[in-house]
This record gives sequence, structure tokens and C-alpha cells, in this order.
Amino acid sequence: MEASSSTPKRAGRRSLKGIASSRGGSLMLAVAAAVIAGLLLLAFVNGYRDDVDKEGAPTTVFVARSLIPRGTSADIIASQGLLQRTTVKGSDVRSGAIADPVAIKGQTTMLDISPGQQITATDFTPSADGVLVKLSGRDRAVAIPVDATHGNLGQLRAGDRVDVLVSLGGGGGGAATQASLRTLLQNVDVLSAPSSVGGSGPGAEGGGNVVLRVTDKDALDVAFAADNAKLWLILRPPVAAKQSPKSSVTFDSLGRSSG
Repeated sequence: MEASSSTPKRAGRRSLKGIASSRGGSLMLAVAAAVIAGLLLLAFVNGYRDDVDKEGAPTTVFVARSLIPRGTSADIIASQGLLQRTTVKGSDVRSGAIADPVAIKGQTTMLDISPGQQITATDFTPSADGVLVKLSGRDRAVAIPVDATHGNLGQLRAGDRVDVLVSLGGGGGGAATQASLRTLLQNVDVLSAPSSVGGSGPGAEGGGNVVLRVTDKDALDVAFAADNAKLWLILRPPVAAKQSPKSSVTFDSLGRSSG
């Protein structure tokens, strides 16, 4: 009985070996394996497509790193790195979500944006004031009256950087020996300047107000100096500007090297 029951198994093994060893049989097995692999791949792809259709493809959006208060300009958001790029499921993308911060350039926020909140085009509105949109935190805009010479008004433009010098004392006789000129501030941003093109126009001839961006503390010094002394605005190089420590000059020190 044992011999007869093992005979079919051996016969089956011999048959499979025979098929596999023949050229046509090997081809049939290869085709069958390819078909099975294709069916498995098709099933996987269909399952993946179903998942993508349900959740949406991964999408890049920008979210707030921290609280962005209402009225914050896109310039301030960019300069302070208040946005963070992230990827979310398509089903989680808010309507109007931006994929490039260029989309909000020149605009300001209409409402507070919470940390982690997606940035959308509807959160912003076109900026109405070119000065206010550049202020944040302790920034202050202070307007100072200058003439064409002291204010460099033939060349000064919004976006330039200047050093602010203050001239104190002066007059005739002995009072002149008390006169001094000192560096008040360095590397100050010019928010606006009187219109002047090529050294002509009202700004180049008659003077006017120059608006500077300073800290709330420095605004006191600038305002006081504007009322009680003479201010100079010294243009800085637009690229790779260097500076020495703040210094001063009097009649006694005039021409001496500061070392």
C-alpha cells in the first residue's frame, strides 16, 4: 500500500521536472510567472490610485512659523523668515494656499495668522502705504528735515542706507571751540526721500523731509538732534559696506587720525 500511494507523488514530481527541463515547459512557466507578477503590480497600482484619489497627492504649502499679526507686510514676513515650507495631503490643502511667497509680494495681512496655519492668498490685501509695511516690532519711522547738501538729496533714494551725523555747537568766538561733529547712527534704512532724479527736482534744490527707519530708542535721539542741532545723512555703499566704530571730531581733534 505504501508503495502504491507514493507512486502518484513521484510521478507528479517527475512530470513537473520534465516540464521545467524542457524548453517549451520553461517558457510556459516564465510566462505564467510574468502574468502573476503583472496582476500583482496592477492590483498595487490600482490600490495606490484609490488612496491618492481619496486623500489627494502630496502638495507643498507654506505655514506660519510663529504668530503673524494683522497688518504685517510680505516684506517683513520674508526678511524675518516667518514662513516655513511643508508638505501636506491634497485633502488637507486650504483653498487658496500659496506654493510660492512671490504670490503675496507687496501685500499685507488682513488678519492675525496663527503658528502652523497655512498661508492663503485670501489672508492678504494689497499694501496701501509703502512706509508702514516696512515697520515691525520696535521699528519706528522718523521724518527729519534736511537741505539738499546735508541730506544728499540729489542722490538719496528709498532703500538706500545712510550714516547719520550730528553737528553740535558752533557759532562765533569762543563758542566755536565747543563745536563738534559725531556719528549718531550707522547703517540706517531710508524709507522715503524727496523726489529727485539725476540731481534735479524739488528734492535736489530746496530740501525736504527724509523718513528713516530707526528703533524706538534711537527715534528720541534723532528727533532731539533734528530740533536742536544739524543732521548730516552720509550715503553708504550699496554692497559690502564696512564701518569704523562711532567717532567724533572737534576743532582740537580735526585732522588727527582716529587710529
